[in-house]
Amino acid sequence: MSQGTQELIERTSEQGNVLALGNRSQLPAGVNIGAVSIEQERAIAEAQGQLIMAKRFPRNALAAYEELKEACAILAFANVAFYTVPQGGSKVTGLSIRFAEEIARVYGNFEYGHRELSRVDAGPGPKDFGRSEVEIYAWDKQTNNRQIRQLTIVHCLDTKDGPRKLRDQKDIDNRIANVASKQMRGRILAMMPKWMIESATEELKKTIAGTNTEPLSARARKMVGAFNAFGVSVDHLEKYLGHSLDNILLDELINLQGVYAALKEGTPAAEFFDAPQTAETAAESAGAALAATAQTAPAAKPAPKARAAAKPAAATATVSEAKTAANDKLPEGAGSDADKSTAQDQVETDLDKAIDTAAATATVETAAVVNSDTAAAAGGDETGTGTGTDNDPTPSPELDPTKEDVF
Repeated sequence: MSQGTQELIERTSEQGNVLALGNRSQLPAGVNIGAVSIEQERAIAEAQGQLIMAKRFPRNALAAYEELKEACAILAFANVAFYTVPQGGSKVTGLSIRFAEEIARVYGNFEYGHRELSRVDAGPGPKDFGRSEVEIYAWDKQTNNRQIRQLTIVHCLDTKDGPRKLRDQKDIDNRIANVASKQMRGRILAMMPKWMIESATEELKKTIAGTNTEPLSARARKMVGAFNAFGVSVDHLEKYLGHSLDNILLDELINLQGVYAALKEGTPAAEFFDAPQTAETAAESAGAALAATAQTAPAAKPAPKARAAAKPAAATATVSEAKTAANDKLPEGAGSDADKSTAQDQVETDLDKAIDTAAATATVETAAVVNSDTAAAAGGDETGTGTGTDNDPTPSPELDPTKEDVF
């Protein structure tokens, strides 16, 4: 710890002890002096810790100014950075509390706010308003500079019909916050570097006029939404750049715009990023894999012997039909033995012909089945489940190995 920091802590501690001893005689009767002393010691220790941290991690004014310029280039912020109020028949314009809050945020090691010290409730009379004693402060912890102002805020609201008494707690709090914010704005801006305020004001005016460029980080965030359509996330973009999008440079942004144009023209995202596949593409890949499996392993078919075994049944059915047809040819009323013998001979002749015809048919169909199975095993089946057909030598698009569509 440096000597200057140690002296600052000792001086702050001495001031706190003197304040504590002086306030003991002013405390009303019945107040727990021990509790007050503990609270004072806690507040002193907290202030000392904040001063030490501010000295250990000092601000970077130039980095703060660059961050402020980036905020001023955003139109949404520029639209609320100024206020205009009528005063004395004219209009007064200045920097708003929103601008003061932003400059205090980027400046660092800075604290501001307000605290209500005491409150008196309103009386029964129409003009007996309540009031609050409020302290507004701004504190630069790095230089230990403070801006403090105490004022009395009356619990009333000015209207065309005169002041209106405020009784609701919400209305009173809003009244205190409204008055305190105006005073707080003045305290903050009074402690900020004047060159930073003037430069930021010029940037705000250019943004409102439409002559300022949008920050690179804001443009990069807009580009993220465009890349999402191709399955590219923030992690992929930051991995591609090698750093966070908040630190993107102009040349890198131009490079990403070229990548986006390439994606729109059909270049696979895998050429630039390790982007994951989408659900639709994953389903297509699964379908292609199944088709490839079907190509290399055709569906099993019944063995030739098994299918040939089914033919005797057909032949038997044909013989049965022939026998029935032959019996139907017996002449009605044939009573003599000669007539019956002649008819029986005709039946046996027709039956022999039917048996020969059925056997020949079964033999031909069985040979055709065997030849079909042999051809399918040698060069793919005849249904076109291979790599193509005789009429279309072009590979099927689902199985085209040259097609690469990552997204």
